[in-house]
Amino acid sequence: MRKGRNFRMNYGIYSILPSLAAIILALVTKNVFIALFIALLLGNFILNPNVVGVLVSTKDMMVDVFSSHSSTSIIFILLMLRGFFYLIEKAGGLKGFTHFMIAKRSVVKSRIGAELFTWLIGVLMFLDGTMSVMITGAIARPFTKAFKISPEKTAWIVHSTATPMSILIPIAAYGPYIASFIEAQGVADPTSVMIRSIGFNFYCILAVVGVAVFTLLHIEYGPMKKAEEAYMNAADADADALNGEVEHPGTGKARYLVVPLAIMIGFALVYFLTAGDSETGLILGIFFGSLYLMLDLAIQKVMKFGETLDIFFQGCGSMTGIVAIMVFAYALSNLLGELGTAEFLSGVLVQLISPTVFTALAFIATCLLSFSTGTSAGSIAIMMPVLLPMALTLNVPVALITGAIAGGAVFGDHTSPISDTTVMTCSSCDCDVVSHVKTQLPYSLTFAAIAVVIYLVLGFVM
Repeated sequence: MRKGRNFRMNYGIYSILPSLAAIILALVTKNVFIALFIALLLGNFILNPNVVGVLVSTKDMMVDVFSSHSSTSIIFILLMLRGFFYLIEKAGGLKGFTHFMIAKRSVVKSRIGAELFTWLIGVLMFLDGTMSVMITGAIARPFTKAFKISPEKTAWIVHSTATPMSILIPIAAYGPYIASFIEAQGVADPTSVMIRSIGFNFYCILAVVGVAVFTLLHIEYGPMKKAEEAYMNAADADADALNGEVEHPGTGKARYLVVPLAIMIGFALVYFLTAGDSETGLILGIFFGSLYLMLDLAIQKVMKFGETLDIFFQGCGSMTGIVAIMVFAYALSNLLGELGTAEFLSGVLVQLISPTVFTALAFIATCLLSFSTGTSAGSIAIMMPVLLPMALTLNVPVALITGAIAGGAVFGDHTSPISDTTVMTCSSCDCDVVSHVKTQLPYSLTFAAIAVVIYLVLGFVM
C-alpha cells in the first residue's frame, strides 16, 4: 500500500466499478490494454478525484507491482519460460517431438488423439496453474495445429486442465495455501481436511473430466463450434506441422524438448518438495534446463553457444506485451484491494445465506468475486476467512465449503479476461484473449451450473 493510505475507506458499490469497466471494455473493444488502463484510471479517480493525482496514482500502482516478491517472480518466470521454449522451438525440439509422436510412432493419429494428448499434458502439469498453462500450451500447440484444431479449442483444453489440476493435487502449490486458511480457524488436522475437500471441488473435477468427455463425444456448441468451423475452413490453416521443418537448420530432434523439459520439471518438483518454494524451484529448473540445451546444441555444432543465448533473450523479449498486460492486471488487483471490492461483494452476498443453501451460495459468491477480480488466490484469501467461520457456526462440513470456495475461485480464473492464467493461456496457445473468454464461457457456465445443483442437493442431505 502506498504512503498516505494506512486505512481503508468503505467505497461500497463504487468499489466494483473498475472491475466491471475492465470486463465490459475488454469484451467490447477487444483490447485488454485499453480496458485495464481505463479501469485503473477509474479506480484511482474513485480513490482520489483529482486529474493529476489519478495519473500519478496509476503510475505508482504499476511501479508497486514490482515491490511484490510473488508478482515479480511470476513475471521473471514468464520471461525465462518463454526464452526457454523459444530456444527449444528454434532448435527444432517442438516440431521434432511432434514429428516423432505423429509420423514415427503414430501415438497421435487424429484430431481426437491430439485433443486427448493435450488434455493428458494439462493433467500432468499440475504444480502451478500459471506456469502449467504456459508449458502445456507450448507443447500441445504443434499437435493441435497439425490437425487443424483452433487456437480457441486448444486454449480451452489447456486452461480447463492445467489450472484445476493445480488445486486438485494436494502437493501442488494450492494445497498448503488452502490448508493454511483451514488451520487459521482452529480446525484439527487441516491437511486432512484440505485433502477431503478435493472430492467436493465439483467445478474443477467437472472441468477436467468434462474436457475428456466432450472430446470423446465430439460435443461442441456456442462460439466454440463457430470458431472450430472457421478455423477448419481457413485457407491458411497450418499444413506444415507434419513435415518436421524447423526455423533453424538443426536436426529437429525430439530430445531437444524432452530432456530439457525433464530437467526443468525435475528440478522444480524436487525443490518444491524439499523447500516448499515452487517459484524458486521453477526458476532453477528453467535455468538448468536451458543451460543443458545450450551446451548440447553447442557440442552437437547445431548452434554456437553465443547464438543460443541470443535466441533465449529474443524469446524473453517477445513476451513484453504479455508482461505489460500482467503488470496492468496486477495493478488492478492491488487497486481493487484498496477499494475493498472483495470485502464488499462477499459482505453483500453472505447476508443471503441460510444453512441448506449455504454451500451453493458460497460457490456462486466466490465465482462472482473471482470473475470480478480475476484472481483465484486472492478470492480464496478473501472468502476463506469469511465463509469458514460461518460454516463452523452453521455445522456445514468444512471440507465441503472449502471445495466450493476453491472451485468458485477457479471459475473466475477461467472466465475473467483480466485473469493472469487467461492471458498466459492465450499467449502459449496463440489465441486472442477475448475470443478465448467467449468460447470457453459456455463450457465453464455449464460445469458451474452442474456444481450448483450438486451443492444444493448436498445442502439438503448433509
